[in-house]
Amino acid sequence: MFFNFMPNAGNCLILGGGGFIGSHVADMLLKRGYRVTIFGKRNSKKTNLAHILDRVKIIEGDFNNDVDVRQSLDRIDYVFHLISGTLPATSNDNPIYDIEINLVNTIRLLNASVERGVKKIIFVSSGGTVYGTPTHIPISEQHPTHPISSYGVVKKAIEDYLFMYHALYGLDYTVLRLSNPYGERQNIFGVQGAVAVFLRKALNGEPIEIWGDGNTVRDYVYIGDVAEAFVNALETTTAEKIFNIGSGDGRSLNDIINLISTIHGPRIEVKYLPARRVDIPVNILDISLARTHLNWQPTTPFQDGVKRFYNYLNTQRYAQHVG
Repeated sequence: MFFNFMPNAGNCLILGGGGFIGSHVADMLLKRGYRVTIFGKRNSKKTNLAHILDRVKIIEGDFNNDVDVRQSLDRIDYVFHLISGTLPATSNDNPIYDIEINLVNTIRLLNASVERGVKKIIFVSSGGTVYGTPTHIPISEQHPTHPISSYGVVKKAIEDYLFMYHALYGLDYTVLRLSNPYGERQNIFGVQGAVAVFLRKALNGEPIEIWGDGNTVRDYVYIGDVAEAFVNALETTTAEKIFNIGSGDGRSLNDIINLISTIHGPRIEVKYLPARRVDIPVNILDISLARTHLNWQPTTPFQDGVKRFYNYLNTQRYAQHVG
């Protein structure tokens, strides 16, 4: 095992860097001395980057446009691929679109990366969907992969293409199979991200809707810990290429509501809806490989991370109200 730390030693491109995960990865890269370029949609909001706009380069373009992607790779050493045009819950509605928007465009990115001499790609995969229904808990990287959503199928296909391009063309890579990140800057109006959506509804006094009986268990990991895992993956040379990134612990939706109720105070109304077939009952990741090879493990207890997120949202609401 060899840890190759490289402060002030590279130009990093974050595809989707203006998003929830990408903006935190940008923070961590800057903290460790890297030069950071953000690639995002034209005319997209820069809210998540407002605090670092004077320290990063912004490129606006379309991930569907091969010319835009190739130009963004100019003088880039390392690429963080965080762009996805679909969501797990809705990807099965149009698998062809999922393949075209995510898989085909990623293969174009790999071709361009080889041509431009990119040293390494860090790809965010999905620890919640690539394994499918688990045969054992916690789930290690050696667990069979039988995804039941197009989102997971495409993520796994991209992993396989990364292996192929590494074997044939020497393009180095690391895959991070991420569980369920939560924390500051997460979209609280989305259709995924239970912690974010539940916090928003609790603060607004709205009922929380749950698909099923609330006993669905997931692995939730704080975004600050996630960002550290991404940069450790960049700075680590190892034969292992695929890592689970999560907390290693499971919490049900009912557990989350109970914790939020404790933090928030006022009673929270919960409405239980019919369960969805796409929702796997339990998903908890084994993160021992990341501990061993990436020198990484989460350090933020769940209750502390949720409280930080709650306070952040409360502050945002107060600032908007005052403004």
